[in-house]
Amino acid sequence: MKKLLFILSLSLAFAPHALRAQELPRPSMTQSTAPHSLPTDYNMKLGPVLFNVNSSLEADYIDNIGLTSTGEQSDFTLTPLVGLTASWPVTETNTLSVGTSLGYTKYLIHPQYDTGNILVAPNSRAAFDVYIGNFKFTFHDDFSFQQDPVNEAALSNLVNFGRFENDAGVSVLWDLNRVVLNLNYDHINFVSTQLQTVNGNNLPDPNLLDYAADQVSAAAEVHMSSTLIGGIEGTASQRTYDHYTGDYNTWSAGPFMKVQVTQHIKVEASAGYQQVESPDNFAGPGAFLPANVIQPGSGGGTTSSYYFDLTVDHEVNRYYLQRFSIGHDVNIGLLGEQSDTSYVNYTSSWKVNRTLNLAFNLSYQDVSEVGGLVNVSSYSYFNAGVQANFPVTRDLSGSVYYQYADKFASQSDQGYTQNKLGMLLTYHY
Repeated sequence: MKKLLFILSLSLAFAPHALRAQELPRPSMTQSTAPHSLPTDYNMKLGPVLFNVNSSLEADYIDNIGLTSTGEQSDFTLTPLVGLTASWPVTETNTLSVGTSLGYTKYLIHPQYDTGNILVAPNSRAAFDVYIGNFKFTFHDDFSFQQDPVNEAALSNLVNFGRFENDAGVSVLWDLNRVVLNLNYDHINFVSTQLQTVNGNNLPDPNLLDYAADQVSAAAEVHMSSTLIGGIEGTASQRTYDHYTGDYNTWSAGPFMKVQVTQHIKVEASAGYQQVESPDNFAGPGAFLPANVIQPGSGGGTTSSYYFDLTVDHEVNRYYLQRFSIGHDVNIGLLGEQSDTSYVNYTSSWKVNRTLNLAFNLSYQDVSEVGGLVNVSSYSYFNAGVQANFPVTRDLSGSVYYQYADKFASQSDQGYTQNKLGMLLTYHY
């Protein structure tokens, strides 16, 4: 708690962002009533279909590629990428859109860690928007294939964590003018393909982490005035692992509010009750992950708790925008563990001049986890970064960035620090 208060005070001083530990965003965070529009930055057209194609090269130096507490290995990596978006206006109001980026990562010093599969960006999405009267239907499929384990804060001592994620679903928005109703259904598949340790060994049976989940969420919001929106939301999900018995269930419900405090300050708040249920599927030390990858333990059962999130968007001026959020929730983690998480986050964007843009981020999580396939007792995760974006030529843009990650774990061999310095060049055709 002292660490949390310290980071909170630090975040307030710099003005704060964090990592959420839930399966999907709550509906109040995903609703959009923006009018339909086609992209204007396309660079190719085939019949009615608009395309935007770009290519990029990312070069990084990473001082701890294996997320280890001792014996760190450093490396230089190269990641070429091809980005593609396409929009097809099937009718004047109904549009099919697809967007993705494909690439691979090459390690210059340790080639045994090279990407074994094509990487697919986590924001890849195919969606079909259909407007019928006051209804908007969105059929979507979000998909990705990632290898870097640093975004899975519960894991340590891994270089590569190959995993495919697919989220297919449909959402229905009913606009009744002052009242907007939203209903969503999602089916999620998670497939683990590789668990590679810092010594280059592939751990057996990575598919023991495979699961499928179904989630239903709903929200009703009322436009009380031009500056105030209030409503109620709820989410229920069920996860089933392919190789373990029992269901992992979560549900939550509570009110939310959006307030335009001034012309430049917007506040969003949500809070409510949560319940998480997980079976006693404790696998034991070394059953499918070594003890130094994640701390073993025991547990399961039902946890009743609360969630809340307070987010403030502040437009300081037309050059500087910032967002601060603080919150708490309990959810099912990667290994079926119950993750009790408190977090603070800060992000900002600063347009320094006509050609230079700077972006900053700070995030902190304090996590206690029990139950699931393997038990993780507790850890704290801090992340900070800065990025500068600028044009190089008329068609070539560049960015340089620095990212720092620090994991404080109750078991010392699960903690680590990582520094990442990189450059990204993107060519716009």
